[in-house]
Amino acid sequence: MKKLLMITTAFAAMLALSACASQEAKAPAKPKTMDAAALSKAFAKGSKVCAFTLADGKTKGEDFFYKNTSATSGDLDRNIGAKTIQGSWKILGPGFWMKLGTGKKVKGKWMNLAKTGKKSYDAYDGSGKKIMSMKCK
Repeated sequence: MKKLLMITTAFAAMLALSACASQEAKAPAKPKTMDAAALSKAFAKGSKVCAFTLADGKTKGEDFFYKNTSATSGDLDRNIGAKTIQGSWKILGPGFWMKLGTGKKVKGKWMNLAKTGKKSYDAYDGSGKKIMSMKCK
């Protein structure tokens, strides 16, 4: 009985310590993303050209956003070195959507943009994970 009490007490102590440790390792704060008005204003003037760096820090290239569908949507060309990927983009409320590739099976990705400087943005998914950084001209 004494052995069982000792094991139970040790187990309870381990749970208490792990709870304290998990409270210290908090998730990073979710970034302050742009609202619908700020996002529309950022893409208001003509077609955009943006240099991007993906979250891995290694993949870099240039995105060309064409406004050939509406003021807040159109086609997209992504250049990575000599390779060009065609796709589409749109803004809907505070969301920014990009689809890279063509065809029925290619899926797009919704993102939220956070302004980091003059014409500079970081793109985050719904959980707050950084997808890429963009510097537009």
